[in-house]
Amino acid sequence: MSSIDFMKQTLDFIHRGFRGAPEGLTDEQLHFVPEGQSHSIAWCMWHGVRIEDLFFQQIFQGKPAEWDTGGWAEKTGLPAKGFGTGQSTEDAKAIRIGSLDDFRAYQQKVGELAFAFLDSLDEAGLQREVKLGEKTETIGESLNLHLVIHLNGHRGEVNLLRGMQGFDPVLLNQGG
Repeated sequence: MSSIDFMKQTLDFIHRGFRGAPEGLTDEQLHFVPEGQSHSIAWCMWHGVRIEDLFFQQIFQGKPAEWDTGGWAEKTGLPAKGFGTGQSTEDAKAIRIGSLDDFRAYQQKVGELAFAFLDSLDEAGLQREVKLGEKTETIGESLNLHLVIHLNGHRGEVNLLRGMQGFDPVLLNQGG
């Protein structure tokens, strides 16, 4: 299996986890935030897809984010700016998905764009450097660190939040 195929397989797993995250939950349960500096399942879903959109569209390809071009903030009721990183706990707790159907459409579109980019990439393309703030990383490093590892961590957070509310986890493992 090539490294690109591995990343596609892992992203597909993460996508399925985030798509399944709200299953069986009420709006209140989707937006539940436990005590302390935590997030809601809705926040994890929003942050995950916004990060994916940011990396695949803007950082890797120099294109505008689908979030902006598709008018998704207005459709979903979510903030027009930001993606969760560096956000205060209070602002994170205030994240509410107004239209889950429109949010799912955004998730679907971002996933399609991500896989189209990966399908166009070859192994040498993984070595192309991209700028992240004051530093650079290769596309392969960015995919691994910010999308595969980071987003899978939030998928685990979703399962913890579901469990705290008495619900089964989603995609506990690759065979799930």
